[in-house]
Amino acid sequence: MLSAKRKGERLIVYLSGEIDHCAADKLRQEIEARIAETKTGELCFDFSSVSFMDSSGVGMIIGRYKTMQALGGRVTACGLHPPVDRLFHLAGLHRIIDIAPSGRHEEA
Repeated sequence: MLSAKRKGERLIVYLSGEIDHCAADKLRQEIEARIAETKTGELCFDFSSVSFMDSSGVGMIIGRYKTMQALGGRVTACGLHPPVDRLFHLAGLHRIIDIAPSGRHEEA
């Protein structure tokens, strides 16, 4: 469901599977713990392996965005497949989160 890697100031979070109500709370807890332990300046979500996401996933992302804003950091995303990309646009996430056009965060 989640793996993470630190690269410089970035914490790259690799998400996989479905991000729904059941998964979102667990992801929130894990990501918050990783942010606290790494004291990162940039949180990068990699959605390359996400097959489905609903509004619970949007809420989880917005919450982590607020956490990073409070810490003076930023949030980015990459690997958005068309359904997830559409949800990002419908929810307005593309206005607050930088989205890499393609590729993975560690290449950037």
